Amino acid sequence: MLGTLFFVRYGLKVEKQKLKTVHEMSDKIIIRNQYSCRISAIKKSNGHSSLRAVAYIKARKLTNTLSGDEHNFSNKSGVIGDGFFMPNGIETNMNEEQFYNHLENNCHASTNIIAYSSIMSLPSELNIENQKKLVQDFCKYFTETYKTAVSFAIHEADNIKRKKAKLDEIEKHNLPVSDDELRMQVQNNHVHLVMPYCKIEELNQSDLTAKRKKKSFADSFKLGSQVKDFNPIKYGSEIKNDKPDLMNTKQNFLQFMRQEWCNFINNSLEKNNRIERYTHKSYKDLGLQISATTHEGEMVKSRVANGKKMDVHEYNKQQKLKQQTESDYLNFINVPLPKELAYKILNGEKLAEKELLNSLKPKPKSDYQQAQELLNQINHAQQLLIDKELLDHKHDSTDLREKLTKLKESNISPGPTPGQQETLSQKLERLKQKQVEQPNQQPKSQDNDNDNDFSPL
Repeated sequence: MLGTLFFVRYGLKVEKQKLKTVHEMSDKIIIRNQYSCRISAIKKSNGHSSLRAVAYIKARKLTNTLSGDEHNFSNKSGVIGDGFFMPNGIETNMNEEQFYNHLENNCHASTNIIAYSSIMSLPSELNIENQKKLVQDFCKYFTETYKTAVSFAIHEADNIKRKKAKLDEIEKHNLPVSDDELRMQVQNNHVHLVMPYCKIEELNQSDLTAKRKKKSFADSFKLGSQVKDFNPIKYGSEIKNDKPDLMNTKQNFLQFMRQEWCNFINNSLEKNNRIERYTHKSYKDLGLQISATTHEGEMVKSRVANGKKMDVHEYNKQQKLKQQTESDYLNFINVPLPKELAYKILNGEKLAEKELLNSLKPKPKSDYQQAQELLNQINHAQQLLIDKELLDHKHDSTDLREKLTKLKESNISPGPTPGQQETLSQKLERLKQKQVEQPNQQPKSQDNDNDNDFSPL
């Protein structure tokens, strides 16, 4: 009885602790950096085929009815789920193989691009069912936005058997290897999309009653004009009547795919009460000072798996080692953050604050500006010296007339100025005047007897 009570109390304590932990974590957000979205064009000039792309992603055998080319990928494994969506609720009796046969053999695109293919990462925090629902919701949104069809297939992680075997070996022998990245790769499901480069339009009454049907007509739809939003460089002037804004999702297909897919992932995580959030932005756009890595293609990964050294792989290794010593990576990436701070980083407000602070700082002056300032200072100092000299000489009167006036007022006979040398004529005149003054002076009388004198007689 006591043992039962103990286990009941212990169980209640554990449940309370779990609820407390969940409540504490509900106010936190974890920013994930495992996000990938790549897009490539399917071109006739490169020998590509939309049928081959669909056969590959769905691991099927599809045949081109016009050329007889067979694309057999039925031996491929790892397809978790797939689907096909038509825009505007168009219903057709064609299956997927017939649709892409009609597209490839009757597309009247002026360019050699038939379709686009995309590969996008799926969040490992969601289970398979939620991942399927996430992809389906995005495909419906995509067809409504661009008025074209889309095929998708969800794949499990590449070489999952080999990765699982390596992971089991690490756990079995307790090898000193960091297996966090390998665990993430094992859970790294991804989705492939194939999107035609032309609009899919429903047949109207005039199309159905036309005597001569065009090649682009099918049972209930027709192949329309090109989706100009897919190519903003070529059709930017028609979209905006100006150069395209490549950061605007409405004018840049790649930006649309990266941003909207990331938004769908975060909305799905929020609905499933997950605290993880993904971002399509770079570390620089987030305002974080973190060393960035470069993309490794399938060829690089396969060669590295076979034991070969690749420059890109070695560079990424060095960058990841640098990240482990950088404060922004350790403090903001893959760690629980307060909601306000996390959304501030995800919305780019941290970058805006940093740009504002940088704008308030004095900008470093160029060599030319520094030399110009030094020259201005020298000119100013010279002007001050000149002004000082003029001020000192201002009180020294150099006008002779002023001097003569002062002498007359003081009844002082003018004489030679100390600074001037007396001429010969002036000297003679002065001597004559002196001789004239001397005779007028009477000499002192010498006949006065002095009582104190004693005569010898």
